Amino acid sequence: MYKSLRSVVISFTVSILLLGLLSFSAYQEVKASLEYAQSVEQIHEVLHTSDRLWATVKDLEASQRGYLLTKSKTYLAHFLSGKEQLNRSFASLPNMVIDNPIQFKRLDTLKRSIRRKMNLMYINIHKIEKGEVVDSLIFEKGYQQSNYIYSVLGRFQAYQRQVLSVKAIKKSQTDSQMSNKMTMLASFSAILLILSFGLVFTELKKRISFQTELENTIEELKRSNSELEQFAYVASHDMQEPLRKIRAFSDMLLLRQRDTLNEDGKQTLQKIAKSSERLQNLINDLLAFSRLVNTNTQQQEQVSLNDVLADVLKDLSIVTLEKSAIIEFDRLPTITGVKFQLHQLFLNLIANALKFNKSGMPPSISIRYNILLGSQIRNIPNIKSFAQYHEIAIADNGIGFEQEYADKIFMIFQRLHTRTQFDGTGIGLAVCKRVITNHHGYIKAEGVPNHGATFTIYLPTNRNEE
Repeated sequence: MYKSLRSVVISFTVSILLLGLLSFSAYQEVKASLEYAQSVEQIHEVLHTSDRLWATVKDLEASQRGYLLTKSKTYLAHFLSGKEQLNRSFASLPNMVIDNPIQFKRLDTLKRSIRRKMNLMYINIHKIEKGEVVDSLIFEKGYQQSNYIYSVLGRFQAYQRQVLSVKAIKKSQTDSQMSNKMTMLASFSAILLILSFGLVFTELKKRISFQTELENTIEELKRSNSELEQFAYVASHDMQEPLRKIRAFSDMLLLRQRDTLNEDGKQTLQKIAKSSERLQNLINDLLAFSRLVNTNTQQQEQVSLNDVLADVLKDLSIVTLEKSAIIEFDRLPTITGVKFQLHQLFLNLIANALKFNKSGMPPSISIRYNILLGSQIRNIPNIKSFAQYHEIAIADNGIGFEQEYADKIFMIFQRLHTRTQFDGTGIGLAVCKRVITNHHGYIKAEGVPNHGATFTIYLPTNRNEE
């Protein structure tokens, strides 16, 4: 499943990268097209301006000839206005070819040629104004200068057309290459997207199938769990009746036949009574544990842990007095939970601290409270670092345990000591673990042999953070 999911992610990632590259290529193509259009427009503008420049030169020649022949001021006015038009046309050209040194140099040559042409035309105009005869040699030189201007303009325009042709060829080649490139990218993107959708569809089918199987398994587990709960409850109740009779008859036999029974018979009856009592305790603990499994029927409420602790200490008051135990505790919070279960939690933890004490030393138990963020809690896997937790640590000065057994002690029926050393059924800490799980919390145990143990529980301060 993870491999197919990784394939989907890789396929989508490559598709997105290709689409991004395709978009970038399209952007580059549009940008290049705009730049080409601007350059072509500029070249045409240069050609148009140079044509207008040559036309203006021809108009100046015509106005000059008209003035030389007729001496009419109208022709002279046309000549002067044509000169202004010539200056305007010429002034715009250098900026259009400023990035081309060859053309810029030709414009400089053209400028000098036009200036010489204008000077030659002005010589004959001034002669007419003075009443002198037109100098035919000057007129001929002016004609030759016009031909030179025309040839320079021809080379200038031919170069511009050549540049335009080269740009058109390059643009065509670039368009063709870009079109092939974009077609290839688009094809690969389409193939990968289709492949990605196919993988997603396949993965979705797998997940739906897996979800269906999981839901069926959960339903089966629920039914099995319910049947086990009913079995444990019924079996425990059904076992109690014959067990009570065994205990009653053994006590009756011991009482009635005390004088006739020998010592071996009395010990045997006492062993029966002791075993019956241990079995009774085991059944009671099993019933308590089975009630913790089904939490749906137990009502959540605001529970004062101070009140719970007070009730537990009352229940254990006789043992506390017998062992001269010292119990110190902080003020505890009020939380949302099941009061009966929380009572079981504190009862088992404190009872264990009283039970597993060192011989000849009174038990000393401390219950400390703090509020921590999940990020401040160590050695608890999968704890939510952003959530806030109630921390309640119950420490004792008892016999402790090896840290390697810290997880084992929470398993049902698991014991670190024999019954001859310490009485018990091995269910108490399993009950504690179940209560903490039901309240969406965590519990950990830390111990040092002959130096005591600490059981720390973490309960979320806000159920919305679970």
